[in-house]
Amino acid sequence: MFEKKLQLSHFERLQNSIKLFKSRCSLVSEKSLQLACFPEVVREQAYINYCVSSSTIPLLTETIRCAKLLPHDPIAKLLIPYMEKHIPEEQGHDRIALEDFIRLGGTKEQALERIPPGNISALLGSQYHLIRHHPVAFMGYLCATEVNHPTVEYVENLINISGKPRECFTAMLLHATVDIGHKEDIITTLNSLPLTEEHYKIIEMSAFQSYRYIALVMEDVCKVAPVNNKATA
Repeated sequence: MFEKKLQLSHFERLQNSIKLFKSRCSLVSEKSLQLACFPEVVREQAYINYCVSSSTIPLLTETIRCAKLLPHDPIAKLLIPYMEKHIPEEQGHDRIALEDFIRLGGTKEQALERIPPGNISALLGSQYHLIRHHPVAFMGYLCATEVNHPTVEYVENLINISGKPRECFTAMLLHATVDIGHKEDIITTLNSLPLTEEHYKIIEMSAFQSYRYIALVMEDVCKVAPVNNKATA
């Protein structure tokens, strides 16, 4: 008797591929949670959130630009309306993240003038490189950042451990709730795309790179704690 092999969706296949990378991110996130009692750690995390939030619309815009350069590519055509719809949903998130950073003791000048850490530049820069190879790559980044977003429980624990006012975590709470809806939209969109194996591989590479650098970024966040600690993953 032959067993019928179940056909995995694109998203299910991607989840299987990246589970080790996700596990590493989870371990480092737990470490950063333990260190949230240090003001330096939560302030640095707020700065990182600002960096990522301020990059989202430029990355979406670049994805649309690259997709429009491929007028005969059916995948590119399908991506354009989705990315255009996603832009208004991200409007103002960078401002909210910046306000959190300021409430936690930073200044607007510090956020705007600071050269972003190398791992943040690598996280975002790798996406520009992959998007220009094919814009469908950005689906991998969205799966890493918006499908697997911090939960409300994680943010509540962060608030409690930090001892900081709830309004200092407005951006994180926003993403923990809004991204629930975004998650289903991203999964549905990914599964609906008529991907070739080449398309899938670049999405997978984008997700790999995203998780890799997110873990490294969070390790950097842990290192600002004024104690001798190492984020292990």
